Amino acid sequence: MSVSKVLRVTLSVCVLILTVGIAGFANCSPLGCLIAFTRGEGRAQEIVVYDLETRTERYLTNNDVWDGLPTLSPSERRLAFVRAIPNRGVLEKPDFTLHEADEVIVVDPTNGRVICIGKSAHTNPYELGRCSEYWPDVPPLAGVMNLCWTQDETAILFEAPCSVTSDLILRMDVPSGELHVLCLGNDICSIGQDRFLIWRHEYDESGGYDPYYIIDSRGNEASFPPRADQ
Repeated sequence: MSVSKVLRVTLSVCVLILTVGIAGFANCSPLGCLIAFTRGEGRAQEIVVYDLETRTERYLTNNDVWDGLPTLSPSERRLAFVRAIPNRGVLEKPDFTLHEADEVIVVDPTNGRVICIGKSAHTNPYELGRCSEYWPDVPPLAGVMNLCWTQDETAILFEAPCSVTSDLILRMDVPSGELHVLCLGNDICSIGQDRFLIWRHEYDESGGYDPYYIIDSRGNEASFPPRADQ
């Protein structure tokens, strides 16, 4: 990248910071051409994409619910986000905390066209990301966080609370939208090569501890492939 282009990109980022504020940032793709963030007041948040090349922005959502955690895919051809809808039908009150029914939605970042929405045929709250023993009277999928794309963009891994000490790691296939529970884990983050870092709260004879694990895109424990010189 030329010096002039670096300066242009840096200037654009500075302008964007002044425009949307530090808190508005959510995700910048690896290619560095698009930035996705949220804008709104209170729980009415919309998804916005800013193009660093053209210095233009577009709203991808426009409603009165909370749309957040926008996460661009590696190629910038897809964008995933979470929509939290108050579960008024179940609780008979607009509670915007754990009593929201979350949807994981994938759209085209150029026009907002919906590609898929997460869905599951499971009826057991534990299987969907909620453990009724610890979280009674809440939607089966709520509290979604930490969206992570796979390298080939055919799936999104994310986290949803399950118990006091452990969350569930789920996978949503794209474009089918099918949801699958992978394993227990907390604070999932991508570390490249379709490997994801998580930790779990476990116990032994000395008490509780929090070991870290590397999993693959199917939830299996994995490790980095050996280097070429090994």
